[in-house]
Order: sequence, then C-alpha cells, then structure tokens
Amino acid sequence: MSEPMIRVAIVDDQPLFSAGLEMLIEAQADMVCVGTATDGNQAIALSRRVKPDIVLMDLRMPVMNGLDATRALLRDASDQDADVESAPRVIVLTTISRDEVVYRALQAGASAFLTKDATPNRVLTTIREAHAGQLVPDASATLGLIHDFTGSTGADPEELLRRLTPREREVCLLIASGLSNAEIADATYLSEATVKTHVRAILHKLDLRSRVQVVVFAYENNLVSA
Repeated sequence: MSEPMIRVAIVDDQPLFSAGLEMLIEAQADMVCVGTATDGNQAIALSRRVKPDIVLMDLRMPVMNGLDATRALLRDASDQDADVESAPRVIVLTTISRDEVVYRALQAGASAFLTKDATPNRVLTTIREAHAGQLVPDASATLGLIHDFTGSTGADPEELLRRLTPREREVCLLIASGLSNAEIADATYLSEATVKTHVRAILHKLDLRSRVQVVVFAYENNLVSA
C-alpha cells in the first residue's frame, strides 16, 4: 500500500505566491493542498476544518499575524489533548531569516522556517522532513537563529531533566545539538525506531510540540550553552 498523502494548508496574503506554492505541492506524488487562507483567523478555521499535516504560515499578514496564528493552532491541539503526532506541523514563511519573529514562532512550537526566496526543492524537502518529525534540512541556520535570540530563563537544568529517563536525557541533548534521528541512532547504538520513541516521550514529558522547540527549550533552560 502507498503512503498517505501529506496534507498541506497554505496561509499567505499574497495570492500569486500562494498559488505558486499550491501548484508546486499539487505536482508532487506524495502531497496534496487541502486549502488556502489569507490571514491568521482564516488559518485557524481552515485547520480546524481540514486538519492538515503541514501548515505553511506567512508571518506577516493582516487581521491576525502568523505568529499569533501559530500559537493559536498549537494551543488548539493542546486544548483538544491531541498528541504531537496528530497536531499540525507549522512551517513559517519569512522574508528575513535572522528575525526575532521567526525565533518566537520556533519558540511557540513551529517545526521549521522557510525564506520566501527558497528553492522549490528546499520547500519540498522541508515539508517532508517536518512531516517526518526531523530537524529542518539547514539545521545550521536554525541553530544560528536560536543562538542569536535565545535568553536563559534561569531554570535549574537538573530539575527539568528529572522528568526524563537517563536515555531520554541523552537523546534530548543530542536533539539540542541539531542531530537527526539517524545521527542520534549512530551515536547511541540504538535503532531509528527506538530513537523516534524516545523523541515522542521527550516531547510529551516536556510539553513541547516539535524537535526545534526542544532545541529552543534546551538553550533557554541552560541544558546546553549558546
């Protein structure tokens, strides 16, 4: 049996840009565009109606911006007691990569970001990686953004790590270093399936929505040093 299609919603107030993304997605054998919206309020209504796997979310829009919409979408999932796997993965769209608003979106639980001049291949790869629960293809750019804007909360790292088993602590710190599941499996001599199980447990125990949010959490709470 073939794999289920990746269901993508597009949220952008520029019709030409949105139409181009829709055409790109519809041309893929493993993706389908399940709807479009032009502001954050429409994005929330659309997500509730069609339950996409991925939401491509422009950050700067009228009525409700993409940051507030991202927070609302992920809060919706938490309020409905949805698990991490069933919640939509948000990929934010921006014109400037080193932007505090992008950082705030990642902090809120967005899975990745794309600049609007990204190549079609980068867009498609990011969608597939985010859907698979992996760190974005250009991990160095994401880590650089987090280094630029993160600030310590002053929390006690040991207190936070007590929620995790020793193996989950190890995997958590490797995620925070930007490693993929395959790289973590190599480093820990575990199978990728076991690593995925640990990642799901870490997200659940720390009440996080994405592995990028794990990275932000780790830097903010002194689990790793910027």
